[in-house]
Amino acid sequence: MKITNAQVFIDGSFHELEVRCCDGTIAAIGEHIDDPDVLDAAGAYLYPGGVDTHIHGGFGRSFYENGLVDYLGHGEEQVREICERLPRTGVTSVVATLGADSSLENLGYSTRCIRSVRREIAEGTTTGADPFLLHYEGPFTNPDQHTCYNPEFTQLPTRENTLIMTDGDLSDVALINVAPEAPGAMDWIRWVTGEGVHAEVCYTQCTSDQVREAADNGLDQTSHLYNCFQAMHHRINGPVIGALLDDRIKVQLTCDNHHVASDWIKLAIRLKGIGHCYGITDMTCMSGLPEGRHTMPYYGSIVVENGTVTAEDGTICGGDNTWDKILKLCRDGIGLSHEDTASLYFESPCACLGITDRGKIEVGRRADLVIMDRDFHVLRTLIKGETVYSAA
Repeated sequence: MKITNAQVFIDGSFHELEVRCCDGTIAAIGEHIDDPDVLDAAGAYLYPGGVDTHIHGGFGRSFYENGLVDYLGHGEEQVREICERLPRTGVTSVVATLGADSSLENLGYSTRCIRSVRREIAEGTTTGADPFLLHYEGPFTNPDQHTCYNPEFTQLPTRENTLIMTDGDLSDVALINVAPEAPGAMDWIRWVTGEGVHAEVCYTQCTSDQVREAADNGLDQTSHLYNCFQAMHHRINGPVIGALLDDRIKVQLTCDNHHVASDWIKLAIRLKGIGHCYGITDMTCMSGLPEGRHTMPYYGSIVVENGTVTAEDGTICGGDNTWDKILKLCRDGIGLSHEDTASLYFESPCACLGITDRGKIEVGRRADLVIMDRDFHVLRTLIKGETVYSAA
């Protein structure tokens, strides 16, 4: 099957090309491909399927037990529902993100649930975005920089703690966060990066020198830059400036003009280069709910309005932006070009994490693709060359 009459996004720009899919992979890219099975994109935009590398959940469901949802006992059901709904937003793969407000044992249980649903998707008994990798945002945090997380769950970065929360298997772990100032952090960074896991920095009050030392030992990522870091101050060599100035470190950015204001996004891109920055949603169990009032455990009544989620007293609980929504906010709210928005969200995530089997329209990669209109409304989502969502 070939996709024709599309503006195909490759290497930061759009091209009038055709893309042929065969046996679940991209088999050919060119101007005139011979294939009688034709999908006409009618002039719309063709992107690689979205790979959200920082996502805790959505639609009232969570990838882990976090005090907001009744997770334990039916975790697989929650994971399954998230993955089934994500393709309609343009997401075809997720790096399921587990937060810092859960015990090591619960993180291990959640890990097993995610892996179980991944097997279902691989076997074809469940359809949806592939939870192909794992991301642990905690619990190796600084308890004095916990923001919305419960500091009681903070743990020291050790091999033993890491193996408990990952259920003894690091083979599918993409990212684990650490506060570099924690006792034993540098030894842990050397160990975990030696196992093929990316160490990232966040929830920290470390110095810029400690960020550089962490990078010397193998750390090469930040979790959502600016958010949950010690605030920048011109008299303090803190973690944000350390990450911005170190060329070895790639940075995540939540580009909704709410979590991070527009000029701070532009500053990071100017200093790092867009190839060292990648966009995320940071969706939570409260993301993707329709506008209005909802009742959630722990928070009680929440209000979803204008892309934000707040408690009754006005406290910000998180964003309400699915992948398709945050793309439009990145372009029209932050003020990036259409091409830079697409680079940041569609190509940079996998490039920054060294993922080469998806996340780019390239021969040999998975035929995970999304067709969108100019304003990022999803028209069709394909996983391994098969349509899993169509707006028509």
